[in-house]
Amino acid sequence: MSNCLIFAQGQTATLTAQFVTSPAGMAVNVPDAKVSIWGPGGAAILPPVDMVQVAGLIGFYYLDWPIPNSLPVDTYTVRYTGTVMGTPTAATEYLSVVLAGTPTSVTFTQRKVELLAALEKYIGCAQFIPVYQDLARRNASRDVYNFTWPRWNLSNHIIMVNDEIVNSGYTLDLDTATVTFSRPLHDTDAVHGSYNFRFFTDIDLLGFMSDALGQINLEPPGTNFNLDTVPDSYVGVLMLGANKNVMKRLIFCLSLQEPSTIFGGPDRVKDAISNFKDLKDNNEKEFERDKKQIKRAVYPRMAMVATPTYTLPGGRSRWFRYLFSSGMS
Repeated sequence: MSNCLIFAQGQTATLTAQFVTSPAGMAVNVPDAKVSIWGPGGAAILPPVDMVQVAGLIGFYYLDWPIPNSLPVDTYTVRYTGTVMGTPTAATEYLSVVLAGTPTSVTFTQRKVELLAALEKYIGCAQFIPVYQDLARRNASRDVYNFTWPRWNLSNHIIMVNDEIVNSGYTLDLDTATVTFSRPLHDTDAVHGSYNFRFFTDIDLLGFMSDALGQINLEPPGTNFNLDTVPDSYVGVLMLGANKNVMKRLIFCLSLQEPSTIFGGPDRVKDAISNFKDLKDNNEKEFERDKKQIKRAVYPRMAMVATPTYTLPGGRSRWFRYLFSSGMS
């Protein structure tokens, strides 16, 4: 999920959540998936309501919420809850409400949610990464502990203190992977976590798709589609372009020290980078080929007929060119 959604007064906010098991990361349906919105000071803006499951997708839920024009401009807290394999789980993100009429280029629409879900099918493994027994880093007061990877998926994550599972006495921020205990732990206490996280935010994925669509738009004949207006016939090619953009970022990130730990360190990550590079190159070739083909499909079909008309002997012939194209009688 993204860290902050941006919508204007009067718009319809599309709120999304995906539930998975942990740490394996398999998507799972959650019949009691709910969403609520809270204002500053804990004021209830939207009490917990049931979310709607996206047709054909396991564990993916959404809610369209019309933002009242009277809702003050402010930042609100969106809270998602549901029971994953018998374990209550929750996550929060922020909703920034701006003045009515303000352009909000990163807001979510139903169309963008559908495209995000389509891209998830291509890069699902990067969005459901399991982590086992991650040792948390503590602050000086020993009440706040941070794990390695943020952006946890909604799942039945496991928090352990001294190898014992704990289910109470702390709050957990899934976006920042921060555990805050109600009382300081002892100096010798060790906190571990097993969880499942997303490598990319939804805003990242929208950016990958927007960049790919920009390349498609530049292919002659030029077009001016955005993610809300792109034709269905373009979506397959759009996914190829977005996927190669994902691979570029992933290769770059895994070249750095901390991300490489996902694959066991600098030595073992070399093979992963090589495989990702092959996938990226294949996607780039297919993308370049297919974006040309979908644009050719909208070119007029043309044929030229040259017919000579003879004059008197020794005179010059006149040539007539007839252009026949689709759409012309």
